[in-house]
Amino acid sequence: MNPELEKLIALQELDLKIRALEEEIATVPMKRAELERQFETSAAEYLEKKSRLETSRRQHRQLEVDLQDAQLRLEKYKNDLMRVRNQTEYAAALREIDMAKKLVSALETQILELLETIETLEREVQEQTPEIEAKRQQVDARLAEYATAVERLTEELNRMRQQREHLAQTIRPDLLNRYMRLVELRDGLALAEVRDGSCTACYMTIRPQVYADVRKGEEILACDHCSRILYYRGAPAESSGSAA
Repeated sequence: MNPELEKLIALQELDLKIRALEEEIATVPMKRAELERQFETSAAEYLEKKSRLETSRRQHRQLEVDLQDAQLRLEKYKNDLMRVRNQTEYAAALREIDMAKKLVSALETQILELLETIETLEREVQEQTPEIEAKRQQVDARLAEYATAVERLTEELNRMRQQREHLAQTIRPDLLNRYMRLVELRDGLALAEVRDGSCTACYMTIRPQVYADVRKGEEILACDHCSRILYYRGAPAESSGSAA
């Protein structure tokens, strides 16, 4: 086979491998995001309960402060009742005491109800925590695998890019330019193998004389239909027969 043609075939094989590696690496962020999305979906109820639990605890702390303030005001109104000087002040003090008592009672009721909610949420969160933590560990393990895979693929990609650079430097500039134009025009496939008299890229039949010349492998020929550079490798059985 023509040495330049062999180089072009090797160059295309490297380019296809490089393209496949780049595409595989590019899919990893989407895979990571999908994995996180699936975890968040499966853990949504658990996370919602944890959020409610934290909110309930904050509300409980605030109600405790409000209750303490209400109790202090109630004690103040009771003390003020002992210092009233007339019936009007006495009636007013009684109203303040009654309102303070109602507020204290309402706050105590809210606190009791909130404590029941907190107790229920704490129990449910505690029950679900082992399962969610196990799922989180599985997700983290998968993410670590993705990171390792990207590192390995990147190393392989860099190695292939170096090989490609060295190979490209050995190809005639005019052929290399022709190859690059075809890569842009033909979605990365500048060369096509000929099998059974047809171009495997566009599936069109090759003219008999061109087919015969491609089989010889002495010239660099193009497909009349898609303009790709043609090459012929032959079937394993045919190669074995020729060798015999």
